[in-house]
Amino acid sequence: MKVNLIIFDLDGTILDTIYDIHKAIVETVKFYGFPTFDMETTKKYVGDGIRKLVERAVGKGNFRDEHENFFRSFYRDHIVDNTKLFDGISELLLGLRESNNEVVILSNKSFDMTDYLVRYFHLDRFASLWYGGDSFQEKKPSPLPAKMIMSIKGVDSDSTIIVGDNYTDIECGFNAGVKTIYCKYGYGKLSDVKPDYIAESPIDIKRILGV
Repeated sequence: MKVNLIIFDLDGTILDTIYDIHKAIVETVKFYGFPTFDMETTKKYVGDGIRKLVERAVGKGNFRDEHENFFRSFYRDHIVDNTKLFDGISELLLGLRESNNEVVILSNKSFDMTDYLVRYFHLDRFASLWYGGDSFQEKKPSPLPAKMIMSIKGVDSDSTIIVGDNYTDIECGFNAGVKTIYCKYGYGKLSDVKPDYIAESPIDIKRILGV
């Protein structure tokens, strides 16, 4: 298919970040005396930003700002201990660059951490812009970030596609009138809103986009 703007999620789509996130959230709950859990549980908790992750981990009624602050501090110190690009992502991004496609990264992770990861993994070679969950007044699944990015880039919804591994990405795209690719290899889950395409791997995304 032919599009001009591809909006990528970051965690579970471009970067395999779950090991470092899991370590940080387990250390957080251990420090405050809450029960620990396995990585599969962490996968269920991610996708809606750091605050929601920590809230789910300690329980909504127990949550305090200090829990989130502890997590942020620990995670910043260990953010790239085990994190890596998914296999096939470099090939995909190179193909998009060679095809003159516009790539933007839109994460629900805070901008400071998104920015660090983008620069650390040299994703700025491929993406012209990148945003976090605090970059706009609303975050995914709201369509606002996608609409703002399309406006900034001067691209319409027919020429845009959103790629992500969670319902937040798919609902964001659907509500913005944009086609979507669901990354089944990531950590998230779907809601009742179905994607236009499903990718089992980054190479599937390359095939879908025809690059």
